[in-house]
Amino acid sequence: MRIVPLTLSTALAASALVGTQILSTDYWLWSAAPTHAYGLVAFVFLDVGLILGLWRGAQLTVFGALLIATLQLVAMLGDIISGQPTGTPAVAFRSYLLADTAYLGLLIIQGLILAITIGTWALPRVHDHWLASLKGAKS
Repeated sequence: MRIVPLTLSTALAASALVGTQILSTDYWLWSAAPTHAYGLVAFVFLDVGLILGLWRGAQLTVFGALLIATLQLVAMLGDIISGQPTGTPAVAFRSYLLADTAYLGLLIIQGLILAITIGTWALPRVHDHWLASLKGAKS
């Protein structure tokens, strides 16, 4: 397996594992915000599906990972800003999320997935540009 699929698979697996850990231990999430829990279940399944796609060599898997990580990151940041369940003060919910190590870990992992996927597309183009510049400079 090449380095990009291996690195991206590892990040997606970490995302799925942390998401599963949150789902299995955060009972307040299930009672106060079940729609958020169901959303996280969907993201965990999507992560696993993307890993399988990477292993099969599917070309659009990197784009899928970029899309899903972006959606999850935006949703998680939206939870911090104004995603509190009904009847829960925004400040209390924000404090709850920012004190949750697993939540913060999952947030960071989404950023890493974004960096990996963007780097996957940007580096070959930058590398090709540098090679063309070097060839032009030698002539």
